[in-house]
Amino acid sequence: MKAKTDKENLLMVIPNYGFGGAQRVFSQLVLGLSDQYNIIEVVFNNSDTDKFNGIGTKVSLDVPAGKNLLTKALYFLFRIWKLNRLKAKFECKFSISHLEGANFVNILSFGPGEKVLCVHGSKTAEDSNRTGIIKLVENTLLIPVLFRFADKIVVVSKGISHELASTFKINPSRIQVIQNGINLKLIKSMAKREIPRKHRLIFTKPVLIFSGRLAPQKNPIALIDIYARIVTKFECNLLVLGDGPLKRDMQVRCTELGINYREGELTEDSLPCVLFIGFQQNPFQYLSKSRLFLLTSSFEGFPLAPCEALACHLPVIATDCPTGVREVLSHRKTPPGEGIQCAEYVEYGVLMPLIDRGTNYLAIIQEWCDTIITILTNDRLIEEYRMKAPIRASQLSERKTIGDWKRLLSQLHPQTTNPGNI
Repeated sequence: MKAKTDKENLLMVIPNYGFGGAQRVFSQLVLGLSDQYNIIEVVFNNSDTDKFNGIGTKVSLDVPAGKNLLTKALYFLFRIWKLNRLKAKFECKFSISHLEGANFVNILSFGPGEKVLCVHGSKTAEDSNRTGIIKLVENTLLIPVLFRFADKIVVVSKGISHELASTFKINPSRIQVIQNGINLKLIKSMAKREIPRKHRLIFTKPVLIFSGRLAPQKNPIALIDIYARIVTKFECNLLVLGDGPLKRDMQVRCTELGINYREGELTEDSLPCVLFIGFQQNPFQYLSKSRLFLLTSSFEGFPLAPCEALACHLPVIATDCPTGVREVLSHRKTPPGEGIQCAEYVEYGVLMPLIDRGTNYLAIIQEWCDTIITILTNDRLIEEYRMKAPIRASQLSERKTIGDWKRLLSQLHPQTTNPGNI
């Protein structure tokens, strides 16, 4: 079914909507490519709403996730069949899929159009969402075999590119790195807005801020353990932007450690505290008024949150995790598989050791605590990183990301894209 305009149809496929970075990038691409393509947004089911307000035509396959291996397999096949029908219906020029489930369904479905896979995260990192036989099948069969049939694999970081080529033996010529980008103009405008009255008291003391999904990947329990040690030596508040399955666990940990936490309106006697304010359409008004941005992730793809913090002139302290974080904060390279053991002060922020629950957990937490206090009490260092932050942010613009995508699609089908619009 051709559209009434002269634009070609393009399917954008993702398992579900939500708060994640992949969903945000998905929405950015829908908006950025819509001047040249009719975008059809495809999700597996309507269990969530589009938090980032993509402007494409929205279609659901209406196929839920299975609850056991048998139903997972059956629903997987049903998704392939339904996506195949959509490709034929819209006579799409491209189908661009995001995240593992959508990538496998995209590869195995037939129909017209070039198949482009977008890989947002490390495939070898420990991920609590993908374990046991599911991860075994993915890493030994689906990725090394099926990915070879993609017309192009777009990865969001150089680390993921190296991982696919070295670990999964994917031909590097099939892989292209296109880093995630941020809307600098929008961030600058939204950062100037006033903080809601009910949250203003949090800024009467220096604020450490976290923005992201409260899920195992982000290791948010460690964030509470770190703050608990800092606040005994330096009076400050912790502001948590985001929602997720570990929110209640974080609050329980606060109680165990004797730390005040709040979700609603603040009072002076509740400070210092951890303030949970959930997902925010405008996190930038909070970022721009904070003292330090913290990222405790166990793994990433190419994380947007620290990029947005840099755009708000905010110093960043983050784990040197697989993958992407080092690429955001530094031009220096760490050989694959080699983690750092102590704080590393790099060009645009501070890289920290990974936090795990092994025998070194308390020592690593203490290293984080000592480093953060060192920075909080060093105005010269804070100002130096504040000055450098927007320089790095300017190199990570959404405009560049969209331009890279348009060039890629033009190379795959030269007749479909007008280079003058890139």
